[in-house]
Amino acid sequence: MKLRTNARRLVLPMIIIFSVMVIPYVATPVEAKNPGPFFSVSILAPNSNPARNQWSTLMVEQLPKIGINIDVFDHTGWAQISPRTWGHPGPYPIPSYDEGGYDLFFIGNGWGLDFDPTGVFTTDGLTPAGDNFYQYSNVEFDWAVSNYTQSFVYADRIQYAEEIQEMLYEDQPSIAIIYKISLYAHTPGLTGWDPLLWGSSQQPMEDWEIPGESELHFAVPADFEDFHVWTVESTYDAQWTHQIWNGLAERDPSDNTYSGRALQAYTSTDGLTYNCQLRPNLYWADGVPVTVEDVIYNYQLAVTASLGHTLYSYNTFYWDNSSVVKIDDDDFTINFLQPYVFQEGNLANLLIPAHIWNTTAPADHGEQAVTWARDNPEKLFGFGPYKFHSWDDTNGVIHLTVNDYFDDYWGSAPKFDDIYFEFYSNKEGAISALAGGDIDFVDSEFYIDQGDIQGLASIDSTEVLEPGNQELAVNQMHPIIGTGELCPISGTESGKHIRKAISNMVPRQVIVDEILDGLGYPGVTHWPKVSIGFDETLEPYDYSIDQALAHMTAAGYDVTVTTEVSGIGLIVFMSILAFVGASQVLFLKRRK
Repeated sequence: MKLRTNARRLVLPMIIIFSVMVIPYVATPVEAKNPGPFFSVSILAPNSNPARNQWSTLMVEQLPKIGINIDVFDHTGWAQISPRTWGHPGPYPIPSYDEGGYDLFFIGNGWGLDFDPTGVFTTDGLTPAGDNFYQYSNVEFDWAVSNYTQSFVYADRIQYAEEIQEMLYEDQPSIAIIYKISLYAHTPGLTGWDPLLWGSSQQPMEDWEIPGESELHFAVPADFEDFHVWTVESTYDAQWTHQIWNGLAERDPSDNTYSGRALQAYTSTDGLTYNCQLRPNLYWADGVPVTVEDVIYNYQLAVTASLGHTLYSYNTFYWDNSSVVKIDDDDFTINFLQPYVFQEGNLANLLIPAHIWNTTAPADHGEQAVTWARDNPEKLFGFGPYKFHSWDDTNGVIHLTVNDYFDDYWGSAPKFDDIYFEFYSNKEGAISALAGGDIDFVDSEFYIDQGDIQGLASIDSTEVLEPGNQELAVNQMHPIIGTGELCPISGTESGKHIRKAISNMVPRQVIVDEILDGLGYPGVTHWPKVSIGFDETLEPYDYSIDQALAHMTAAGYDVTVTTEVSGIGLIVFMSILAFVGASQVLFLKRRK
């Protein structure tokens, strides 16, 4: 009898063990759903950068996880992007995407070693006055920028730089994605170039040299669109135009400080008045002398609103039509309107010949430059090391040839006779052309990595951290992600929480490791990592759905996640166990 009782006592444990074993077969796991959607946004992304194509697509997949639906993913060219952002025709402010503006906009920015947010995030730069298409306005930020740009004591400047970055970090008018390490692939033996200056579009190419070669062929991943120094929007156009047009001063590759280019000498005792002297034997590429009148024309042109360029507001902050004063044929002064810690950068504005351009209305300059590039290329010249020769707009090739008058004032001629900037639609074609000897230099914007060129003995490479950033710009006038007025908890703090939530959904390290093959750093703010004053104490926003959902909750959204369960499920299973257990107890009692 005792043996039978013990056997009956084993029935329940055996049933439990059997049930646990069959759970995977009779119960479907809980399936979590995305919250919301609470609202929809549209994303604007240029299609000119293969890596950016990948992370913009990745972000389209990430945002629904926190209840932000994607209405339109507009993957398009710069000609369609400009009218929605910095080139918006009005009325202002720039509206949301469905009204002709934008909501979220992926963009890359190239800056210099001296970063100045004036006109980019300051109130006086709000589009159309300047380049603040973010439409960010913060009185405390404006005050910090004003102090930063007038701090001639280095420690003071760094203090204000850090305050600026703290506000950008907190307010998130732009959501930093990455700081890019550029990898340039090129022919072995290339000398004379400075990767840092080249990456910021601040290096003329007269010293570039490949021993025994008279031509340089340079591959770029985008078509050429802008042919005027004040209408240039892409890095590619900025790089080739800088070979034709130079400024009064240029960055010196030896130490990245400024020195005279068109100027024999310049001095200032107060950061306001600069006494300048033109170099002797300074000629435009057509043999006409460069004069003080040319300087006056250019500085007046740069503060002409009808020219329609994004730096108009910035320029008017520092000079006006009467700032350049002629003393004699070689000497002049520039009387800037206020002191500026980076004033020498205002001497580096690229100059165009007045005798070619002064009969063209400023509003027509950009279009005229494109027309001349196609029909009258001999009109596109400056006093830089090269001049425009031709543009094959069918195949996307710009041909520059040497400026024969360059060595008259510079003392040495450019090393190459001809330079070709050539469009390649993909990096595989560009690398193949480099390996085959048809191309000498492949631009970093192809986003090549070491794996692409590994084992190719005919290819060398150079890595450099770029003075810029890749980001997701946010329209600060959008009623949800900007002003926050249409959030359940209405107000600016809610808009800020939404932007922080989006920032928490950027998988920065994944982008660096998997898309960029390690060639980058996770982004922190708009401030370039390589620029002077970068705040190393700020950490990138973590990739965290939990943190992102907490910010969405703070803006008033109910992020409760619904779930679906099919099959028997846990509740039914536990009910069965309870029934079996009760039966076992009853069974044992009756047998006693």
